[in-house]
Amino acid sequence: MHPNKDNIKSGIYNKGEIELENIIGSIKANPKIKKAGSIHTFTGIVRDSSINGKLVIKMKIDAYDELANKSIMKICETLKQENGIIDIKIIHLKGEFDLSEDLVYVVVASAHRKEGFDVISKAVEMYKKEIAVWKREEFDDGTSEWIH
Repeated sequence: MHPNKDNIKSGIYNKGEIELENIIGSIKANPKIKKAGSIHTFTGIVRDSSINGKLVIKMKIDAYDELANKSIMKICETLKQENGIIDIKIIHLKGEFDLSEDLVYVVVASAHRKEGFDVISKAVEMYKKEIAVWKREEFDDGTSEWIH
Protein backbone atom coordinates (compact mmCIF):
# COMPACT_ATOMS: atom_id res chain seq x y z
CA MET A 1 0.00 0.00 0.00
CA HIS A 2 1.37 3.39 -0.99
CA PRO A 3 -0.61 6.19 0.61
CA ASN A 4 -2.03 9.01 -1.50
CA LYS A 5 0.42 11.77 -0.62
CA ASP A 6 -2.35 14.39 -0.48
CA ASN A 7 -4.37 12.42 2.07
CA ILE A 8 -2.01 10.57 4.37
CA LYS A 9 -3.72 9.20 7.46
CA SER A 10 -2.05 8.98 10.83
CA GLY A 11 -1.20 5.45 11.91
CA ILE A 12 1.16 2.49 11.60
CA TYR A 13 3.09 2.03 8.34
CA ASN A 14 5.77 -0.40 7.21
CA LYS A 15 9.32 0.92 7.03
CA GLY A 16 9.94 2.48 3.63
CA GLU A 17 6.25 2.98 2.90
CA ILE A 18 6.10 6.69 3.72
CA GLU A 19 8.48 9.63 3.92
CA LEU A 20 8.45 12.79 6.01
CA GLU A 21 8.29 14.99 2.91
CA ASN A 22 5.01 13.30 1.87
CA ILE A 23 3.51 13.78 5.34
CA ILE A 24 4.34 17.49 5.21
CA GLY A 25 2.79 17.62 1.73
CA SER A 26 -0.37 16.03 3.09
CA ILE A 27 -0.53 18.61 5.90
CA LYS A 28 -0.12 21.38 3.31
CA ALA A 29 -2.97 19.89 1.25
CA ASN A 30 -5.38 20.52 4.16
CA PRO A 31 -7.85 23.23 3.03
CA LYS A 32 -7.33 25.00 6.38
CA ILE A 33 -3.55 25.35 5.87
CA LYS A 34 -4.00 29.06 5.02
CA LYS A 35 -4.62 29.65 8.74
CA ALA A 36 -1.24 28.11 9.66
CA GLY A 37 1.87 30.13 10.38
CA SER A 38 4.12 27.16 11.12
CA ILE A 39 4.66 23.46 10.57
CA HIS A 40 6.58 21.57 13.24
CA THR A 41 8.13 18.14 12.83
CA PHE A 42 9.52 15.56 15.21
CA THR A 43 11.43 12.52 13.98
CA GLY A 44 12.23 9.71 16.40
CA ILE A 45 15.26 7.63 15.39
CA VAL A 46 17.08 4.53 16.64
CA ARG A 47 19.78 5.41 19.16
CA ASP A 48 22.78 3.29 20.09
CA SER A 49 21.86 2.67 23.72
CA SER A 50 18.95 1.27 25.68
CA ILE A 51 17.27 2.95 28.63
CA ASN A 52 19.57 0.79 30.81
CA GLY A 53 22.70 1.87 28.91
CA LYS A 54 23.27 -1.36 26.94
CA LEU A 55 24.72 -0.89 23.45
CA VAL A 56 22.03 -1.32 20.79
CA ILE A 57 22.97 -2.46 17.27
CA LYS A 58 19.50 -2.92 15.72
CA MET A 59 15.83 -2.60 16.54
CA LYS A 60 12.65 -4.31 15.44
CA ILE A 61 9.30 -2.57 15.83
CA ASP A 62 6.03 -4.48 15.78
CA ALA A 63 2.51 -3.25 16.40
CA TYR A 64 -1.04 -4.39 16.89
CA ASP A 65 -2.07 -2.24 13.92
CA GLU A 66 -5.80 -1.98 14.54
CA LEU A 67 -5.45 -0.99 18.19
CA ALA A 68 -2.43 1.26 17.56
CA ASN A 69 -4.21 3.05 14.70
CA LYS A 70 -7.24 3.71 16.93
CA SER A 71 -5.01 5.13 19.66
CA ILE A 72 -3.08 7.30 17.21
CA MET A 73 -6.29 8.67 15.68
CA LYS A 74 -7.68 9.41 19.16
CA ILE A 75 -4.50 11.32 20.09
CA CYS A 76 -4.69 13.33 16.85
CA GLU A 77 -8.38 14.13 17.30
CA THR A 78 -7.77 15.22 20.91
CA LEU A 79 -4.85 17.46 20.00
CA LYS A 80 -6.66 19.01 17.01
CA GLN A 81 -9.01 20.55 19.61
CA GLU A 82 -6.13 22.56 21.10
CA ASN A 83 -6.24 26.28 20.38
CA GLY A 84 -4.48 27.21 17.13
CA ILE A 85 -3.89 23.67 15.85
CA ILE A 86 -4.73 23.29 12.17
CA ASP A 87 -3.69 19.67 11.61
CA ILE A 88 -1.59 16.88 13.10
CA LYS A 89 -0.26 13.60 11.72
CA ILE A 90 1.44 10.86 13.72
CA ILE A 91 3.13 8.12 11.70
CA HIS A 92 4.83 5.19 13.45
CA LEU A 93 6.89 2.84 11.34
CA LYS A 94 7.34 -0.88 11.92
CA GLY A 95 9.93 -3.34 10.65
CA GLU A 96 13.66 -3.81 11.19
CA PHE A 97 15.81 -0.74 11.73
CA ASP A 98 19.50 0.08 11.94
CA LEU A 99 20.97 2.84 14.09
CA SER A 100 19.83 6.37 13.16
CA GLU A 101 16.95 5.17 10.97
CA ASP A 102 13.60 6.95 11.33
CA LEU A 103 10.97 5.28 13.55
CA VAL A 104 8.25 7.88 14.03
CA TYR A 105 7.13 11.19 12.57
CA VAL A 106 4.91 13.79 14.22
CA VAL A 107 3.91 16.76 12.07
CA VAL A 108 1.85 19.66 13.43
CA ALA A 109 0.50 22.68 11.58
CA SER A 110 -0.38 25.55 13.88
CA ALA A 111 -1.50 29.14 13.64
CA HIS A 112 1.47 30.24 15.76
CA ARG A 113 4.75 28.55 16.69
CA LYS A 114 4.15 28.35 20.46
CA GLU A 115 0.99 26.24 20.03
CA GLY A 116 2.82 24.00 17.57
CA PHE A 117 5.78 23.44 19.88
CA ASP A 118 3.46 22.68 22.80
CA VAL A 119 1.32 20.21 20.85
CA ILE A 120 4.23 18.38 19.24
CA SER A 121 5.65 17.76 22.71
CA LYS A 122 2.26 16.56 24.01
CA ALA A 123 1.82 14.29 20.98
CA VAL A 124 5.19 12.58 21.57
CA GLU A 125 4.44 12.01 25.26
CA MET A 126 0.96 10.65 24.47
CA TYR A 127 2.00 8.21 21.74
CA LYS A 128 4.87 6.89 23.88
CA LYS A 129 2.34 5.94 26.59
CA GLU A 130 -0.79 5.03 24.66
CA ILE A 131 -0.12 3.12 21.45
CA ALA A 132 0.21 -0.66 21.06
CA VAL A 133 3.76 -0.76 19.69
CA TRP A 134 6.58 -2.99 20.89
CA LYS A 135 10.26 -2.78 20.15
CA ARG A 136 12.96 -5.43 20.32
CA GLU A 137 16.35 -3.96 20.96
CA GLU A 138 19.23 -6.14 19.78
CA PHE A 139 22.40 -5.59 21.80
CA ASP A 140 26.06 -5.85 20.87
CA ASP A 141 26.49 -8.78 23.32
CA GLY A 142 24.13 -10.94 21.21
CA THR A 143 21.11 -10.61 23.51
CA SER A 144 17.83 -8.85 22.79
CA GLU A 145 14.86 -7.57 24.74
CA TRP A 146 11.22 -6.74 23.84
CA ILE A 147 9.84 -3.64 25.51
CA HIS A 148 6.59 -1.67 25.24
